Amino acid sequence: MKTLWRGLTLACGVCGRRGLFTTWGMFAMVEDCPNCGLHFERMEGHSLGAVAVNTVVSSALVLTVVSLALVVFGTDVSTSFLLLIAAPIGLIFPILFDPVSRTLWNALELLMRPAQPDELNQQFQNNK
Repeated sequence: MKTLWRGLTLACGVCGRRGLFTTWGMFAMVEDCPNCGLHFERMEGHSLGAVAVNTVVSSALVLTVVSLALVVFGTDVSTSFLLLIAAPIGLIFPILFDPVSRTLWNALELLMRPAQPDELNQQFQNNK
């Protein structure tokens, strides 16, 4: 549970270190954790999981908003009205959620495949 919380709060899933993004806007993630040394791209194609997390969460949010709009405004609301409500969410949310989806995917992957001692800094292991 702690690992997932770290992923949701933009922290390293192993050590909890923050500051994993290098540029303003938080769209460039560092390659290795500055504290524990975990390499975030642990295998080829690793970032595809973050894209999948972002797609699923964003789609669920758009579906929820459209469903709530149908409940609140009724089923005879126009498609253009629903599009007017859903499109901004479907366009803006995935961009804003991108950093969270990256750290969350790293946390999920750590739960499925825990970090091995050779993936972490020796100094971090001694202080652990």
